[in-house]
Amino acid sequence: MLIEKPFYFLRHGLTDWNKEKRYQGQRDIPLNDEGIQQAYQAQALLKNEDITAIYTSTLSRAKKTAEIINEIRNVPLVESLALQECHYGSLEGQLKTDPEVDANWRKGITPQGAEDYLSFSARVLEAINTALNNDGVPLIVAHRAVFWPIAEAINIPYNIDLGNACPVLMHPPRSGNDIWNAEFI
Repeated sequence: MLIEKPFYFLRHGLTDWNKEKRYQGQRDIPLNDEGIQQAYQAQALLKNEDITAIYTSTLSRAKKTAEIINEIRNVPLVESLALQECHYGSLEGQLKTDPEVDANWRKGITPQGAEDYLSFSARVLEAINTALNNDGVPLIVAHRAVFWPIAEAINIPYNIDLGNACPVLMHPPRSGNDIWNAEFI
């Protein structure tokens, strides 16, 4: 369950491993040049949004994206280990060859040495609620899999195409409605 307050979500900019379709997990893979440009494009999209704090994963691809956004925002930047990508165990660094791995992981089939989905989901939702428990509207800068527990908690499709550095505003349910809304900026 998430606290019913609006927030922004942004997946980090592109990395070489994203391009190669590799599992990054908690490996600290940096943004590539295209990813840096994407972060600056997101900065332009978010420049007039009412963001009061930025919460980011400590992994450099997310942190650098958050720092670029914050160059013009100058709001508190809060690093959170709980917003890190899932630990994919033996899959980290491997090419994504089986399209069912992620779906199976969400169903409880945990890759060797990986973090189980229920634990991952619990830490992510706790981190999001920590951000939402403060005044204002936060921006969460994290990873693709971090979005999945959020989507499940607010009952929207987890498989929306979250491109790299494409900001999304999450609106809580309006009166008499129990459906959240995800609006791409």
